[in-house]
Amino acid sequence: MKKKIGIIGTIIIMSAALLAGCGPTDEKVMELETALGLMMEAKESAEETYLDITDSSMEEVLKELDEKAQKYEDIDHKKYNDTKIDTAIEEINGITAQYQSLKSGFESVLQKETEEKKEAEKHRDVQCYLINKTGMNLVSVVLHDKTTDTYSENLLGDNVTLNSGYTLMGVVLDLTKASTEYEFVVTNDNNTDFSLPCDDLASLKINETSVTLKYDSEKKTGSASLFISDSGNATSGDTETENETSSKASSTSSEG
Repeated sequence: MKKKIGIIGTIIIMSAALLAGCGPTDEKVMELETALGLMMEAKESAEETYLDITDSSMEEVLKELDEKAQKYEDIDHKKYNDTKIDTAIEEINGITAQYQSLKSGFESVLQKETEEKKEAEKHRDVQCYLINKTGMNLVSVVLHDKTTDTYSENLLGDNVTLNSGYTLMGVVLDLTKASTEYEFVVTNDNNTDFSLPCDDLASLKINETSVTLKYDSEKKTGSASLFISDSGNATSGDTETENETSSKASSTSSEG
């Protein structure tokens, strides 16, 4: 009886070994080829989308995933049996899912970058310097785009006071190309705001433009006038005085 059981066990082991050595069935080969095709399609799609974005932070992740994919791209299925093919298909499907997830993330980044680019195309930066002739010490100067009703950050920066008669260099105005009406909103050291209507900023095409901020305390009116030094053509009637003032370029930090 023991001998019979031993013979049966030997037969089972030999049968398993024979099956393991057999090639895959046609059905399994087709499953494998289908899985490989989906993986390659997902890989190509993810890589193409990645090339369309400027964010390069996922380059290393793509490289590592590519190494995993290459393991199966040139697979010799003749060396595999059905069991090994099932294992390979499971791993291949995992790689495919990772590529699909990456592509989804890349598409989100691409959409964001496209929207940011479109928004940036609506704007242009103009460098200028501010001349304070308001008779007040200013702690804030903000550009108000009245067309879009949007406000800039404080052009003076943090903890900076532009004293009366002084000039602040290196100011950058973010202008919306389609906007036609602007004003400067200034705040003095008593925390009082004043609106200063501005000349046409939409026509500015040259950097190093001076913006002279003025306020008449008796008439309670103000203005922000432009002078384009590069062209020599002033848009206000106070050119000589502005040039004299701009030679004293300075700003002072507020104390306390």
